[in-house]
Amino acid sequence: MPISEQTQAALEYFDQYSGFTLRKKNDIAELLDIASVHDEAEAFNSSVFTGKVVWNLYAQLKKITSPDNSYNNLEQEFAKAVNELRGLLLHFANLSENDTTKQRFEETYLAVHQGTMRNIVDLSHDLARFKDMQSDAQRRGM
Repeated sequence: MPISEQTQAALEYFDQYSGFTLRKKNDIAELLDIASVHDEAEAFNSSVFTGKVVWNLYAQLKKITSPDNSYNNLEQEFAKAVNELRGLLLHFANLSENDTTKQRFEETYLAVHQGTMRNIVDLSHDLARFKDMQSDAQRRGM
């Protein structure tokens, strides 16, 4: 699916703003386009928020050196957030009119295989950066 001019402009702005390299740039573009075409800004913002939660919990889990009760609690919250994000990704996949996009999202984020979690973490990294950009824009009154 070709990326719309609006989405391309949003990604270029993000590149200029953040200095971060998106790990899943094509998938972020697909989510933005699907959200735009289907008037799903609220669902996109939910995925941005949930992605930020997943990324933050992942970062916390990596810092813990010896598992204890707090680790178990974080792990449960992480699993809950991942499932919520997967539900949102399924929603976007179902909205997509492109069968290739649907299949890629199902294989990349929704299937049960070894790389799925890494893909979700990478996408969450990108969504977290979008959340940071949104928060900075709100603080500056944009």
